[in-house]
Amino acid sequence: MAPVAEKRAFPTKRTEVTIGDGLPLTRRAIVTGLSGLVAAHSSGAWAEPLVRPDVRIVSLNWAISETLYAMQVRPIGAAEITGYDEMVGYPPTPSGIVDVGFQSDPNLELLSSLAPNIVLIQSWQSGLRSIIERFSRVESFTLYARGGDPFARAREATLQIAEIAERPSMGVDLIDHIDRRLERYRVRLSAYDRRPIYLVQALTPTNLVVFTTGSLFDEVMRRLGLANAWSAPPDLLWGSTHIGVDALSTDPEARIIWIASPDHGASEGLFRSALWQSLPQVRAGRIGHLPMVWGFGGLPTAERFGGLLTSLLVEDGGA
Repeated sequence: MAPVAEKRAFPTKRTEVTIGDGLPLTRRAIVTGLSGLVAAHSSGAWAEPLVRPDVRIVSLNWAISETLYAMQVRPIGAAEITGYDEMVGYPPTPSGIVDVGFQSDPNLELLSSLAPNIVLIQSWQSGLRSIIERFSRVESFTLYARGGDPFARAREATLQIAEIAERPSMGVDLIDHIDRRLERYRVRLSAYDRRPIYLVQALTPTNLVVFTTGSLFDEVMRRLGLANAWSAPPDLLWGSTHIGVDALSTDPEARIIWIASPDHGASEGLFRSALWQSLPQVRAGRIGHLPMVWGFGGLPTAERFGGLLTSLLVEDGGA
């Protein structure tokens, strides 16, 4: 399964739209994450979505689902709704959407019975295309690939998805909204001490993933004027690298920002380890903790991550 791991008459040929090739969570971090959701709802940013009844869209990908919801477009079906709400959750899944099964292995009988006009996937799901095309058009997007900027790809994909949903203005509005938010965060960080940041997540108590070039998080940090302490290229397709804990001591003056893992036990075991406790950043208290943020999303994920990171750095005295 990929990381948890991309009215006009459409052409009849199949197309692929390639958009470029030691502590538990703090109460403050949890409140910060939840307050972002509350603020989004209260501001109307994620209002209850609507879609014209002649556009019957199914999303088989979480990054696409969050983009639709943020544009106030309601698909008739989406993949892994429970997993999405637990792992992504921003914007939350609107009521009344049919769960069509796994992103990598949807319930094809159920999917066909919904009679969609179009099914949206990312390029890593291309193995599904031929069978789905027996009963529906398929459009594919590439947000993550080796090299390139997933944030820029997500922007272009947003415009493509909005056009497909016959809501082109909503795509433009969402991009403008995200751009304004990120600029606001960048201004708030103008007093940041400019220490580079290791952005990590636990796999096991001794092994981590560090987000680097090619990741959505790295691109957001660049737009906020923040430097990534990990400069080596990624060894994973999705813009991250497996490392051992000791690798974080390479730049002892950097700050470590910890993203909560779906497996909280891995993080807790690591925080208790002597290796973790020996890191210079841990001894100096240059550690920050973020709630779970799904690392492979689109523009809504970029905005949420940027807001959480900015609040953390400002409140922790890094800015």
